[in-house]
Amino acid sequence: MIAPQPFKYKCPKCGYSKIVKPKSDVIDLVEMLNICPKCKSEMERVELNILETIVVKLPL
Repeated sequence: MIAPQPFKYKCPKCGYSKIVKPKSDVIDLVEMLNICPKCKSEMERVELNILETIVVKLPL
């Protein structure tokens, strides 16, 4: 099984963002909720930039 690539949700209205790192290719409804917790508008799904990709892949 190959895990899906991480991605980011970003709010175009207030700038809030969060990175989502799926654990499997099964759809998780919690991850699919893309409502901004700050301003309640719909967030956009965007690809990670190179720096975010490196940070996400670092082991903790």
